[in-house]
Amino acid sequence: MKKSGFLVVLMIIIQSCGVDSDVLEYAKDQINIALIFPENDSNCTEGVIVSDTQSELVFEWEDQNDNSPYTVHLTNLLSAQTAVIPSDDTTVAITLERGVAYSWYVTGKTNNNSKVWNFYNEGPGSQSTVPYPATAISPVSGAAISQTSTTVNLIWKSEDPDLDIVSHDLYFGEIENPEIFVSGISASRHNDIPVIAGKTYFWKIVTKDSVGNESTSEVFTFSVG
Repeated sequence: MKKSGFLVVLMIIIQSCGVDSDVLEYAKDQINIALIFPENDSNCTEGVIVSDTQSELVFEWEDQNDNSPYTVHLTNLLSAQTAVIPSDDTTVAITLERGVAYSWYVTGKTNNNSKVWNFYNEGPGSQSTVPYPATAISPVSGAAISQTSTTVNLIWKSEDPDLDIVSHDLYFGEIENPEIFVSGISASRHNDIPVIAGKTYFWKIVTKDSVGNESTSEVFTFSVG
């Protein structure tokens, strides 16, 4: 009888250690909100400028079970203050401080919650345009300079709406796809390049601005004599 009682107790213990399927389903339901944007561990440069210190960003997530209304929990990691923003949809626009790191997560009406993501709000990036391709001023492309010339001064024109051109690279030689001749030229000219009578030369300019944009001109040509 004692042995039989022990087996009954053991069976009860084994059954109690099993995981109920309803519990598994409930746990699954608690993590069905998936964050989309702003992305985790990202430097966010998107959004709309509100002021010099603030920008508006649209937060996005998805939920297969439609647990609306939702609540966005947004923590300013600099001040450690948390804001609670309600939303009936899976997107909401929030005004943020620029140059500040944040963490965020979303909960649903039945306490469903997402993971916690972090991001740094740089704010909208500065707009920059690519410099216009340089044009040849002297010699003009296709020109023939004096056969007595032993050197040539190459002059070109470079323009950029941002007015932030910082340098030029000059490609020069006797082949149609010339190799680099001089880099980092701050002016729009390069003087005293040796040339030989009876030869044809090719050249082009790569223009660079302060944020790394660059443009390449067409290949210009001239002959000596």
